[in-house]
Amino acid sequence: MLVFISRRLVQGLVVLFMISAFTFFLVNLAPGGPSSLIDFQSTAEQREARLKQYGLDKPVHVRYVLWLGDALTGDLGKSINQGLPVASLLRQRFATTLQLALAALFLASFFGVLLGVLAALYRNRWPDHLVSTLTTLGMSVPNFWLGIVAIIFFSVQLRWLPASGNFTIGAKFSLADRLAHLILPAGVLAFSLMPNIVRVTRSALLELRAADFVRTARAKGLRERMVLWKHTFKNALVPVIAILGLVTTVLFSGSVVIESVFGWAGLGRLAIEAANGRDYPVILGVTMLVGVIVVLVNLSIDLLYAVVDPRIRRES
Repeated sequence: MLVFISRRLVQGLVVLFMISAFTFFLVNLAPGGPSSLIDFQSTAEQREARLKQYGLDKPVHVRYVLWLGDALTGDLGKSINQGLPVASLLRQRFATTLQLALAALFLASFFGVLLGVLAALYRNRWPDHLVSTLTTLGMSVPNFWLGIVAIIFFSVQLRWLPASGNFTIGAKFSLADRLAHLILPAGVLAFSLMPNIVRVTRSALLELRAADFVRTARAKGLRERMVLWKHTFKNALVPVIAILGLVTTVLFSGSVVIESVFGWAGLGRLAIEAANGRDYPVILGVTMLVGVIVVLVNLSIDLLYAVVDPRIRRES
């Protein structure tokens, strides 16, 4: 087991190194990169001072080595636009994005597995057709359009939920207020994540219901519900857990759009603000933080395999 974990950690570190190198060189070498911060209409002394201020007087590979060395110690530089440490900005926004991500992941997992089980139990009947229609909508409707429709319907027309932000400005802290602001963005994001979980759950259950050990359980006289929960569902969790690792990647990319639509002050909105303002240290910081999160989530998924399926534990 230790060898398995060590191998996954090494693979994760290699992935993070590749992400950092690719992002750094892409940002620095692409048109409109950090060199665009230099005003070439200024004097030579002013340009030289500006180059030294941002470290642009050194070759790009030297700058990458220096940045990587600082990043390993937790120093991600300072924001060009705000003048604050990038690590501090990430800490402020990470908690907000984490709330949205966990809420959306919980809703997508709970309802995705539930609807997948329902579709498998009533295969080719009206519940299965209804679930199939919902999953098709979830995969085909864009996040931003669904978010706008949700705001118009629930906030403007019905006035049940707030339209934007993650809390009411000027009001005292209230858990009910935070939850009210969380429902719409988390629900919209979960609706786009749920279809993959539904389909994997349904397919896994249908495949296992035709397995030999399931037929043996039925032959012993066990009820269908007992066969489903005791013999089928646990084995079907392995592919479901696998899809959760992929869903996490989509989760953070989708949160960029959702945070913009709902004015949610998280990492996604910070990344858009940094891109619009050419705040390259912040862009690098957000990219690396999301990369670390995805690597850690996938490592956790690999460990869950061993918990759910003992065969994987013995092989590792």
